[in-house]
Amino acid sequence: MSKILPHSLFVIFGATGDLAKRKLIPALFSLYNKQVLENVSILAIGRKPLSSVEFRTYLQNEAIIKTESLDDRDDFFSKIDYLDLPINDQNGYEPLSQFTRMYPEKNIVFYLSTPPELFEPIVAGIANAGVNTPFSRVAFEKPFGSDLESAKKLNDFVTQTFSEDQIFRIDHYVGKETIQNILAFRFANALFEPLWNNHYIDNIQITATESLGVENRGTYYDHAGALRDMVQNHLFQVLALVTMEPPHSLTSTAIHDEKIKVIHSLRLEKYLPAHVVFGQYAGYRNELGIPETSRTETFAALRLEVHNWRLKGVPIYLRTGKALAEKKTKVVIEFRKNASILYNEQDELDRNRIIFEISPYEGISVGFNVKEYGETKNTRAVWSEFIQTTESPEAYERILSDLLLGDHTLFTRWDMIEESWKIVDHLVHCKENCPILHPYEKGTHGPDAVDYLLAMDEREWYE
Repeated sequence: MSKILPHSLFVIFGATGDLAKRKLIPALFSLYNKQVLENVSILAIGRKPLSSVEFRTYLQNEAIIKTESLDDRDDFFSKIDYLDLPINDQNGYEPLSQFTRMYPEKNIVFYLSTPPELFEPIVAGIANAGVNTPFSRVAFEKPFGSDLESAKKLNDFVTQTFSEDQIFRIDHYVGKETIQNILAFRFANALFEPLWNNHYIDNIQITATESLGVENRGTYYDHAGALRDMVQNHLFQVLALVTMEPPHSLTSTAIHDEKIKVIHSLRLEKYLPAHVVFGQYAGYRNELGIPETSRTETFAALRLEVHNWRLKGVPIYLRTGKALAEKKTKVVIEFRKNASILYNEQDELDRNRIIFEISPYEGISVGFNVKEYGETKNTRAVWSEFIQTTESPEAYERILSDLLLGDHTLFTRWDMIEESWKIVDHLVHCKENCPILHPYEKGTHGPDAVDYLLAMDEREWYE
């Protein structure tokens, strides 16, 4: 990235919070080091009564900055101003209005790095202060609503002040390099695109697991659960990229148009409740902020199908959970068995697979069969791998850059959120009316029932 970003005032609400110090400030520092923030001013907003100098000292102690040069870090910090505002009081935003008057030529980008219950008060304060212009933008961290009703209410409120073109709903998963590579891998290679259909693909597996429990997010997580926290946003975004039709161009509108077609084509009624598994790890109810009677799912797995011509009949398996054996996010494209009897007369040929490794390592692997050495007809599976050997940019670095450029491609359009919530609300209803919440031990692969989910189709998870 060498293009200098446009004249902008980047305003961070929640600047003393965890996300700001772990992700936003480090990502901005990385962009600063690449010399693309020359025209960007940064204003941090929080509720702590600090001066700009005191806030910079706070960043020196708290922000997670990777650099060998403290001078570079401190020079970057010196460019950040700070305001303390009564965020919940829409009449208390006059200091923000006064500050923005010093930058009349700049686009203003509002980044809401706050709990979702503050979204409406902040938007109301921005509107009341009159600092929204046709060139302003506003970015929201997930979750955007906690169900369809609350998401609609929030969207209706926000769109009274900002147009859809000004709204950027963030899903940081989409900013990861391997996620961005899915479309390039599919549509830039004649080797694979002709095979990307139900004639050749047997099943698709999307996994996003974490080894840690809820940690200090118990209160939030107990309301959200795995469905709202992961499936509604991250996993559906990945599913759409893996199964969508080729867009007519790489514009954000063209890509979003194809992604929403995928979500529209999901039909759940046929599969529930036989094709869902919900679980809760042992000890979850002893975590801080968790009720003793909680039935929140810390694990969810489901079987879906996309009802389009390309992949109709191909089962898609999703699973996500906490306190599992390892932290990993990956997509496995498993191809149909080869019916050839020319090789491996005694054993089945290994399936061909394509694996997108998303986290903690990033890369793409293609598995195929070759003949073993010597006078034999037996084969063995080998892998051709592309591993991201250079240090790839943090997802937030790309997200912030595109936000400042006004590029919506990596952000979530309202219709995608609306349709995703319709599906997840249906799943939540199924969970609440399902008597079985499968227990599982920490450090395992989840409840045993998750294997039966695939066994019904005579398949198994590829670990």
